[in-house]
Amino acid sequence: MDGLGRVYSVGGGVILRSGEEILKTADGWDANISSPWRRILPKIVFEGFRGKTASKLFVTTERMLLLREIDAWRQLKGELTPLGFPAAAAKEFNLKRLKALGARQFCEIRPGDFRVVKAKRKDRTSSWLDLRLIGTDGRQYAITIWKTDGTDPDTLTLIQSRFPAR
Repeated sequence: MDGLGRVYSVGGGVILRSGEEILKTADGWDANISSPWRRILPKIVFEGFRGKTASKLFVTTERMLLLREIDAWRQLKGELTPLGFPAAAAKEFNLKRLKALGARQFCEIRPGDFRVVKAKRKDRTSSWLDLRLIGTDGRQYAITIWKTDGTDPDTLTLIQSRFPAR
């Protein structure tokens, strides 16, 4: 959420780098990213939500950027237990403050920094892609990206083409 003014603007647009161009912009996409993929309890890097989300996916010549509106309820509902309630209340206050400032949740992926180990597309009737990647840092990453409402095979094909098998 610290990308305001650096990765994205207050209005929710992507801030491009020198020579970078937007290839496609699409609404209603979400993603799950974890590392590593072979561990029983992997670390969640970016957590997707079930159902529709207020999000925008930017595919550029250098990166993919997913911007999602902050939804405090979805972020907190897993923490609303008797022991987690005080922490959840503090987190809710912080999330609402960030949202009022124009902050969004974002996930920035640079396809050139990864080598594809496995790519699986669910089927042609849904827009869902599951990737197993190894980063230039040697770490394993599992990325699942999907359209939250309906299908968008053109955008999915573009996303998949950004991760060429090497």
